[in-house]
Amino acid sequence: MRMTQILDWRPEPGEVVEFEPAADREPVRHDVPASFFQRAHLQSSAANRAAGRRQSPWVALAFELEGRADLDALTDAWQGLARRHEAFHTWYEPDSEDLPGFRLPPDSLTVRPVRVGEFTSADDLRAHLHRRIDERTTASRLGFLAGVVRRDTTSTVYFAIDHSYTDAHSLALLFHEIRARYRAARGNTSVHLAPVPGYLDHNRRERERSASLTAAAPELAAWSEFLATGDGGFPGFPVALGNETGELLPGTRLQYPVLTSAQARAFRAYCAEQGGGFGAGAFAALALAQWEFTGNDVYRVLTAVSTRAYPRLLHVHGWLVNLAPLLFRLPASPTFAGAITAAQQGFQTARAAYDVPLHRALELLLEEGSISAIPAIPPMASYLDGRAAPGSRDYLHADATILTGPDNASGVSMWFNWLPDRADLVVSMPDTPEAAAGVPKYLDRVREIMLTASSRHQRGADR
Repeated sequence: MRMTQILDWRPEPGEVVEFEPAADREPVRHDVPASFFQRAHLQSSAANRAAGRRQSPWVALAFELEGRADLDALTDAWQGLARRHEAFHTWYEPDSEDLPGFRLPPDSLTVRPVRVGEFTSADDLRAHLHRRIDERTTASRLGFLAGVVRRDTTSTVYFAIDHSYTDAHSLALLFHEIRARYRAARGNTSVHLAPVPGYLDHNRRERERSASLTAAAPELAAWSEFLATGDGGFPGFPVALGNETGELLPGTRLQYPVLTSAQARAFRAYCAEQGGGFGAGAFAALALAQWEFTGNDVYRVLTAVSTRAYPRLLHVHGWLVNLAPLLFRLPASPTFAGAITAAQQGFQTARAAYDVPLHRALELLLEEGSISAIPAIPPMASYLDGRAAPGSRDYLHADATILTGPDNASGVSMWFNWLPDRADLVVSMPDTPEAAAGVPKYLDRVREIMLTASSRHQRGADR
């Protein structure tokens, strides 16, 4: 599943149909507070809207169906999905300071197809879909957009929702479930999908766990060390970004192909020989390149970790992700093999803190004086092995694509994705001349380190 900005997306023209949700009952209040990530995200989005700043607080998914889409089958698919998952019939009111929560009875929700019209220009179609995504995902009640661009040979299904209610794992689930429901509806057969818990249970548990945390709690030890190593601040990037003040600037995205499928497997095998996994190898490459560029042998970054700690959470739609502090020091006279060992140890320590909410940890450490300020969008580096996701073998054939909007950035965030056909790297950074000149040079070196390790293993296997 590739990731791209919507401004770079060029869907083929066709007939646009939206699937409009509605309910025959009024929503009721619920007492489950928003998660820490949701609260920060929704409040930031509301502040940006009030200030008239550019933002795209949504994520979207698009993929291809063969032939001219069957509207009845797709309507049935979207309605079934929206009723099954809490993320599509509960919400928080983003323009109220206390973020009150609301829910609809699932069986009150219906979906109907609405024909928008025929588009003959790819640019006009993309502009229309971009505008509709912005409109629908800023609505609090049933704030998602589902639709299809119908053509005789293929049809493009698209979906967008505020990031507060979804993550990459959820989008992968959606890709699989909508296609399964669509096939079942067309074949007049049943689709057997068990009820799933909702994300509100996760929110409730997070608040209960966080209530007893203090700045001196053992669970915050990794955070305290991470911040102390940086004198209370967050890590900078190894090259100049042209943003010395760290303010939010208009951002841009790059997508780097890193390894082919065969190269990725060889890279993973090389990392295993050093006692690490693919993720540790990726972080080791980032750290080694940093040392080569700056002489800094301590690597610090926030890394994304899943909070889906139990099997029953694997089918929940929601934003079940946290950021954890990753910290490790390269050995003397650093080599990539040694860096992998250090990175694996740091990675394991970071993942052990998966259930300490980023924003709660920073609140406590800010009160204690261990940190001077909390960045609006902290830079991060994420690793995701998406090969086992349901339907992942069909991503390439279906042109499954995660879409993001034009947004802001203060630093650099990176997403390593290992998929069935490749491993790639998506990068978000400030849209400045300095970043455009320096970031690719650093990433080229990271990729070169990974390719060299992959080749080294392949040569050893051939002997």
